[in-house]
Amino acid sequence: MTRIPFKHVNDNPLDFEVKRENAVFSGNLALKKRNLVQLNGTITGSISIPCDLCAEIVEKELNEEVHFYLSDGIVHGNSDELDLVEVENSSIDMDELFASELELIKSDYFCCSSCEGSSLEREF
Repeated sequence: MTRIPFKHVNDNPLDFEVKRENAVFSGNLALKKRNLVQLNGTITGSISIPCDLCAEIVEKELNEEVHFYLSDGIVHGNSDELDLVEVENSSIDMDELFASELELIKSDYFCCSSCEGSSLEREF
């Protein structure tokens, strides 16, 4: 179940689970308005990530809460107050959403245990 048709989401939460390597993205989708779905989920497990100081690859444990809205097409009006992802072709691609969330996590500053507390880390 990597693609979920927007029309299959209704008031009753629809559970999902997507796995990638050692990480799992699970939660549910629920219809909030005709073209707006709320996603509530958690990313658990681990990912391989390089240290920003020494570039050594280490496993980072994950336990991230994820909450945002999905829109079936372009949203008109005041959507500034929502964390919103526009969906194309009336289909929610869970693999793509999971990949995007993992890239957001990887874009954060990460320091391995060997470099933690080093003089290089204090410069950042």
